[in-house]
Amino acid sequence: MMEECFGEGPFVFRLNDSGSGPQLLTQVCLERGWKEFNPVNGDHWNLWWKTSGFPTSHHRALYGWQYINHIPKGSAICRKDNLARYLRCMRKVYGSIYDFSPMGYNLPLEYTKLAAECSRSRPESEKYGGDRHFAEKPVWICKPVGQSQGRGIFLFRKLSELTYDSNTIVQRYIERPLLIGGYKFDLRLYVCIPSYYPLTVYMYREGLTRFGTDKFSLNDLRNPFRHLTNCSINKLSPGYGEMKERVGSGCKWTLRRLRKYFQQAGLNDWLLWQRISVLVILTLISHASQIPQTVNCFEFFGFDVLIDNTLRPWLLEVNMGPALGNDCDVDIMVKKPMLHDMFDLLGFPLHNTGLSVFDIWRNSRSDEEDEESLSDSGCQLKEITKMTVLNAANKWRRKPRKLSATSRVHSANRRKPRILSPAQKPLFPKIQPVTLINQRLNTEDPVQHRYYGDETRRKRRWGNGRDWNMAPSSEGGWIRLWPMKSNESEDDVNNNTFYCNGNLNTKNMVAEVIKFSKLSKEIFKKHPNVTECQRNDFLSEGMGLNGEIWLPPL
Repeated sequence: MMEECFGEGPFVFRLNDSGSGPQLLTQVCLERGWKEFNPVNGDHWNLWWKTSGFPTSHHRALYGWQYINHIPKGSAICRKDNLARYLRCMRKVYGSIYDFSPMGYNLPLEYTKLAAECSRSRPESEKYGGDRHFAEKPVWICKPVGQSQGRGIFLFRKLSELTYDSNTIVQRYIERPLLIGGYKFDLRLYVCIPSYYPLTVYMYREGLTRFGTDKFSLNDLRNPFRHLTNCSINKLSPGYGEMKERVGSGCKWTLRRLRKYFQQAGLNDWLLWQRISVLVILTLISHASQIPQTVNCFEFFGFDVLIDNTLRPWLLEVNMGPALGNDCDVDIMVKKPMLHDMFDLLGFPLHNTGLSVFDIWRNSRSDEEDEESLSDSGCQLKEITKMTVLNAANKWRRKPRKLSATSRVHSANRRKPRILSPAQKPLFPKIQPVTLINQRLNTEDPVQHRYYGDETRRKRRWGNGRDWNMAPSSEGGWIRLWPMKSNESEDDVNNNTFYCNGNLNTKNMVAEVIKFSKLSKEIFKKHPNVTECQRNDFLSEGMGLNGEIWLPPL
């Protein structure tokens, strides 16, 4: 099967245009038995991973055995101004269900609206020349649209303090965030979109809790270590390596450790995570209708979410290329299995290299004692054992895929590929396409790759045979958020109410999410003393779900 999908020879991965990328990503690819792209051996590659986007020509030139990690126009919500505009439009149409992002203004276009809002929000004494109630003024946060990793962000109260030289978004600052030990934090959540037609959304169970390294205070708006949680900023702080109250050393926790803190603090967080699921789905629905129909590409997002002191989540931004660095062992603990599980979800092959290079970290309930020691010893985790790649992958995967006998023999007895001369080298690797689109996407009809009849759209497959009309409920730590109810037959696909004449029916999709949100609140209110599993059962029964409910590990 693997030879039919990806051609003969090794699965080849390519990173950016320069050939270099995050060390952790490279390590995961090599652990799966893949080979790094070498232009000397020709232009053959199976996966091209880029931090930035791809031009349209790259999407049109894909073969059935080639994949790229960006969907055309999929990164539109990663621009802060676009995200604010999409959410504002959806709020006007669908109301308060979209009230999960701070009010914002795109500058310079909406400067007059911002000035009017600042004037309305001034204390009465300020309007008549007094300045004694300065602390009552709301705080605003300015974010340059073209910057990342917290660069160029600053806070201000007076409009006269606002300066900018590029497109910028200004938002109301969340002045009462939930604090741990006096420190502000936010969440980095990982979301994978393997398909927009049909829309399929997965979120990883584990994630990062990122802290500021100075105690939060509105009396000092110029100190970024109090107000920004980006690791790229806080690792430069003098307090980064210090033992901080409740937080410990460094600036990162796992979601598992955060949930354990909530449990110890007596905070019932079940409804919080359901609100976050709703937030993620609605954000993606807001721009899904703008995405063209394509194959063999996927998106990998990093959602940044802030929790206020009422346990209400707020969307801060969506990152197109979430950092895959390994600044501390918490990064390795979260990101390494996340990447392996994502490649399993996407159906990419795994070959046994015979090398014991795969480090397994504890990822079960017995880890809680080790995670508790993080507050005392910083980012330190214990390495348990080493094993071959196949055994390690089977430990993570709930449903390991079995290769055919031919594939197993081919993987076990792999030899170094022979480099052929240009005259000997075939034009393309041997491949028997499994998609209905069995040629290059830029065929004689330049529009053919974008528009399909309803029947063709329903039966389209990736080059690896994945049918996202029958999306699995989970893969490893990845949990399907949308669709909430998976199709179980071709009749379910034909009767899908979320599509109308091949286009997304946004109204029906939002209505389904609203129903999920209301039912979650009712269950949380009516059953305050039941367990999480019981609440999940009530929610699944009420919604008719046939998948899992997303919750971080505990």
